[in-house]
Amino acid sequence: MSCNDVASILDTHRAARLAPAERTQVDAHLAACADCAAAWHAHTELLALRMPPLPAALLERALLASRLPQSAPARRARMPLIVGSAVLAGAAAAAVTVVSLTRSPSEPTAMSAPAEQAGAQQPAGGGVIEQVGAVRSNEVPDHPISVELVEVALGVQPVVRKNPDYPPAGLKQRLEGHVQLQFDVTATGSVENVSVIESSDALFEEPAVRALSEWRYLPRLAEGKRVRSDGVQTIIRFAMAKEDAAAPKPLSDEAAQAVMRQFAAFSTDLEVAIDRLAADDFRGAELQLDEMQALYGADRADLWSFYGYLYTVQGNYDRAIDAYERSVAIYLASPSPTSAASTPLANLYYARHQYDVALRTLLRPLQVANAAGRTLRLSPDGEALIERLRALGVTEETL
Repeated sequence: MSCNDVASILDTHRAARLAPAERTQVDAHLAACADCAAAWHAHTELLALRMPPLPAALLERALLASRLPQSAPARRARMPLIVGSAVLAGAAAAAVTVVSLTRSPSEPTAMSAPAEQAGAQQPAGGGVIEQVGAVRSNEVPDHPISVELVEVALGVQPVVRKNPDYPPAGLKQRLEGHVQLQFDVTATGSVENVSVIESSDALFEEPAVRALSEWRYLPRLAEGKRVRSDGVQTIIRFAMAKEDAAAPKPLSDEAAQAVMRQFAAFSTDLEVAIDRLAADDFRGAELQLDEMQALYGADRADLWSFYGYLYTVQGNYDRAIDAYERSVAIYLASPSPTSAASTPLANLYYARHQYDVALRTLLRPLQVANAAGRTLRLSPDGEALIERLRALGVTEETL
């Protein structure tokens, strides 16, 4: 029993539900750690305080208020770091777009014509790294089970993504192409054994392999533990931005360098959080995310997805749902709405037997994209979850 374990018990209010053996370990740790003993005592006194009765309509008013659209505060313009960044190599390279489409080895379909199959949207002049990953959800339970015992499975999720350098020769010739790669994701989220499956031109292979080797993932969860994933595949596409009169003007060299410095700092801080998570320092990972939120703002979708993953690992489903809801809202409010974070959020609702809410969560990004005149597809696991809901009789017609 460590200080992090005690903090996790207090954060999730599990003190009253500890098994006898676990309580014995807690008592032994409290006897040896004055700080944890003080925190435990303060928590106990706080729970013992007499609370006034809540107004009967308070919960209903709070739920209603949480669903009202909130006006976003004014903030200075900056390049979004939600799903990627432009590859900048001087003014000529500022228009380069890199798109990545990821799948798990369980996906049955081939990856020919990747951009068309995934319905990837590429905003003019900006770089995008789009995740179309697999999130394994549970089989339909044969009988009701407690929420605390529900196993929520998540597939690998990219968090730190380094854009590959556009080959100078390809940039000079305005050459476009793609590289399909296969790799393994360790239980700590690192990328290993990167190999090229196919490419349109060998010119793009080395920069794609080098960049992917530096990516970091939130590893797949299976039976409550982070596990290794072998044979994950991704496609990185190299494309020149198309001329568009409506597109924003390219950034100056100085502004572009400032954006890339911020992007690099944000990625480095995310790696710190991943390393703490890998070391089971859940409290440290959460504090790192809190610091990043204060430093970079609360409009980072990847940040809230990380919160959601962290709380899911801890079994704190309420906070995980809140975090994923914020991540989904940010993704859907972006110029190119995506379905990222929608499937893990829907899995959480499914695990809590809120089947209607799970289906609405999966359909929401499709509806937003359709309203914007865009084509969007769910990940294979999102589509599989829709089929599972249909088997339960939950369809668009029943909503």
